[in-house]
Amino acid sequence: MLDRSLNTNPHRNDQIGRVAALSQVLRDRQIDAAIIDHAEHMRYLFGYSASAVMYQCCIVLADGSVHGIVRKLDDALFASVSWVENHVTYVDWEDPFELLFSEIRRLGLASATIGQELDSNYLTVRDQRRIAAALPDARFTDISGVILKMRVRKSSTEIEEHRRAAALADLGVAAILEAIKEGVSERELVAAGYSAALAAGADNNAPRIVLLGMGSTTQHYHGGVGDRRLEPGQAVHIELLPQSNGYSSRLMRPAVLGTAPANLQSSVDQLVEIQNRQFAAIRPGVPAKEIDRIGREGLAAAGLRASFPHNTGYGIGIIIGPKLADFAHLFTPGADWELEQGMVFHMYLSAAGIQISETICVTDNGVEILTKTPRYLQIRPTGKGV
Repeated sequence: MLDRSLNTNPHRNDQIGRVAALSQVLRDRQIDAAIIDHAEHMRYLFGYSASAVMYQCCIVLADGSVHGIVRKLDDALFASVSWVENHVTYVDWEDPFELLFSEIRRLGLASATIGQELDSNYLTVRDQRRIAAALPDARFTDISGVILKMRVRKSSTEIEEHRRAAALADLGVAAILEAIKEGVSERELVAAGYSAALAAGADNNAPRIVLLGMGSTTQHYHGGVGDRRLEPGQAVHIELLPQSNGYSSRLMRPAVLGTAPANLQSSVDQLVEIQNRQFAAIRPGVPAKEIDRIGREGLAAAGLRASFPHNTGYGIGIIIGPKLADFAHLFTPGADWELEQGMVFHMYLSAAGIQISETICVTDNGVEILTKTPRYLQIRPTGKGV
């Protein structure tokens, strides 16, 4: 028997309340049970981040009870982080889906109405078809969006996790700025950011903590780290993505070694001014497309961008690989959804090969900027690295 007294889940009570809310939705929709295998939702509801190597899930019944299907190798981890006590395990040479079918029959659900998240990043088309074929008397219905809607507004506990993650991002940026010297490599700068964030408490389960580029690669938002070495006058793109208990906050800052080209300094100043206008307009009830319009039109009016082919911000929260972001709420020209108190976003703008961003939280009458690193071009003095 695993010792559950060692449970390290700080969100246990919130998670139990979320499952109660989900079970009420199931009852309202006359759904007998739901199979939850979406990675972020496993963490959000049960406290457990399942590996994508082998299939794992939890079955939530309309009465609120939960039954897990867990890989035996992860049994100790499951017990240490999840409040769910009723679960069965399989060893690596057993078929997790056969165990799932057996549990569904044991729970009297073989002829029931069962909800599935068809937008789950852990449920393949092949596996969904296999589940339906193995349980021909069951009625399957899509519950995609139910838990996403629950996750939109963050609780005070969740916002505090974002504040901690934002502080980790600030520490990582500071460490990278301190390491910027002539001849230093991208790899060394990334290592400085990782070291600072991890030492301070980052617990990233899959996404990278640092994204970075220098010179011509500052425009590579998601590029891989290389061995390019910094020269005077080169810009550096710094992005930190640390997590606190799975909650991600993010921060982009531009830096330059030595004297900054006039156009680079001007571009950064204009990006900050445009973003400040966006932040001043944020409050509950404002359509997201209005905030996007301010950024998009500001870039065009300043002559910074002829077009901006992506969003100007997106929702964040619990992030589990392989996904690196929550794109359920994007700031785009067609975004008709409205801002709500407790929403958390990564807001960013870019031009002239540089990017700048903040993690923000919508308050009851405005916005709280969670990341605190000063929003200007970070100029570092020249000098050889050791």
